[in-house]
Amino acid sequence: MNARKYGAADIAVARLSQSWRFAAGILGLVTGSAPLLVAALFLPLAGCGSSPAVPTATAPASAAAPSIANLTGTWTGTGTDAQGPEMFTWTLTQVGDRLTGSAVLDPADPNDGSCGSCHKQKHGTMTGTVANGALTLTLDFPDGGADITPLCGITMHAATSDIASSRITASYTGTTTCEGPITDGKFTVTRSF
Repeated sequence: MNARKYGAADIAVARLSQSWRFAAGILGLVTGSAPLLVAALFLPLAGCGSSPAVPTATAPASAAAPSIANLTGTWTGTGTDAQGPEMFTWTLTQVGDRLTGSAVLDPADPNDGSCGSCHKQKHGTMTGTVANGALTLTLDFPDGGADITPLCGITMHAATSDIASSRITASYTGTTTCEGPITDGKFTVTRSF
């Protein structure tokens, strides 16, 4: 008979085998008749931690969407985009969730020599919707007409949930036929009843 010598690798394999058998025995205990005992042992650990649980506030259901009775009226305010600062005057009519109206766009400083000082002297229309606390608007200042730059049209698309009965703050994107895309517009308007 050959005598076998056991090396370090053989001993490691034997210990690993013993560990697996021990783990299998524990699993057999859990799946056997003592799962409640194991659960009872680990249940106190569920409450352990370094900080107490922080209660979370639940907003009332009515706070989910602000109630805006009607946005009909005259709105004025300021905005800005890459072409420069601007001023708005809107006359809005709301029927149900639909908005329609007229819009006037003016540069904040018509004499500063910027592109906006010419291209932002426009009259146009606006349409939109307001529902569940969210507002979407399209302001359309078409080319043509008696504007200082009749070849240039501007379309702005705004969306926001930052609305109240007398204030609207929004970001907008859009296009101009003379200056290209608008990607960074922002405005705030307030209603004068």
